[in-house]
Amino acid sequence: MKHIIIFSSLFLISSCVKPVALDSSVLDDAKRPAEERAQDDSRKAIDVYTFIGVQPGMTVADLWPGGGYNTHLLSRLMGNSGRVFCMMGFYGSGRYDMLDKIKTRIEDAELNNVEIFDKPSDLPPGSIDVMVSIRNYHDAKPPRDQLLKELYDALKPGGIIGIVDVATDHPDWDDDTHRLNEQVVIDEFTANGFTLEGSSDMLRNPDDDHSISGFTEGRHTMDRYLLKFRKQG
Repeated sequence: MKHIIIFSSLFLISSCVKPVALDSSVLDDAKRPAEERAQDDSRKAIDVYTFIGVQPGMTVADLWPGGGYNTHLLSRLMGNSGRVFCMMGFYGSGRYDMLDKIKTRIEDAELNNVEIFDKPSDLPPGSIDVMVSIRNYHDAKPPRDQLLKELYDALKPGGIIGIVDVATDHPDWDDDTHRLNEQVVIDEFTANGFTLEGSSDMLRNPDDDHSISGFTEGRHTMDRYLLKFRKQG
């Protein structure tokens, strides 16, 4: 039986590539909205990307990108030799408003290495190095097996997906607070061929008693879990 060891802040195995220091100056990009820059300290995006294994020049996918906070940063970090795919599916009635916002941002900020797609099955199989899903995996309706299969297929062998979501003590999905239990995410991914490679407590907030809705504007300060899964191969 293969054994997995999880540390509270970082997990490494001997086959992992040593994390590359990412250029934190991308946070100072003048074309980023001021309200996003005000969230940087609590979001810890550069630390999250480093933990997941993002490196310049990769092909990455930002899943359900909202207004484009991570799409923008990843675009700058990947540089001319990398690519960023931005997944705009699963937004329901608000999808087209968000799509217009992302398209405008790509144009105005000259995020020339960003390409929009609708769902993972639109991507060439085995084409993505790293995927990130920041506080939105819970919005995909269960059962999520087909989604996870498509994510798995789109990743390169050994590819990584990082999940950040808002924590809850509820054993499953808590509709009242719009939060999904961490163990549910782990069980779903591992049941669909992924290996849990590690978790981090860098986004934990002990002052959050899990009673406030994870759908509120201040959710970037709430108690969040960070998980790292790897595709076999």
